[in-house]
Amino acid sequence: METLKEFVALPGENVLEVIKGNAYNDSPNPFARLLMFIVKICQMILGIKLFTYIIITNLRVVKVNKKTILWGILPGSVEVMTINKRTVRSVGYAMDSSWFIFRKYYFQLDNGAEMLRVTYDGSLEQLTDICTTVDKVVTESH
Repeated sequence: METLKEFVALPGENVLEVIKGNAYNDSPNPFARLLMFIVKICQMILGIKLFTYIIITNLRVVKVNKKTILWGILPGSVEVMTINKRTVRSVGYAMDSSWFIFRKYYFQLDNGAEMLRVTYDGSLEQLTDICTTVDKVVTESH
C-alpha cells in the first residue's frame, strides 16, 4: 500500500486490504470511458490527480477521497470517512458490462446511511477475496 498521510492507524489496528479505486470513470460504456479519458488527460496536463481508497482494517473501514493539484505537490481536497465495522449491513461486489465485452467490477459496502461503491481494477477473484475478508471482519463484531 502506498503511504497515505490521511490514514492514521489506531493502536492495535492492522490493515487487511486496500482497494485503490478509479476516481475518474465508473461506466463500462466505451464512449463514456473515452470521454473521461480525455478529461483525465486534460486534468493530468493541469496537474490534477484524483484518488479513491477503501482501507479495511481489523477495527474499521476507511474511505479516502483525495484530490491533489500541481502534480501532487499541493493538496486540493480530502475526504476521509471512517465506518465502524458494526454498522456495516452488507458487503459485496457488482459487475456491469457494455457491448458484451467492456466490463467493470465494483466493490460495494452498505452501512445503512450510505452505499459505498468503488470501481475495482483488479480481477474478479481478487475482488471476491477482498469481499470475503471484509465479511469475516464484519461478522466477528456481531
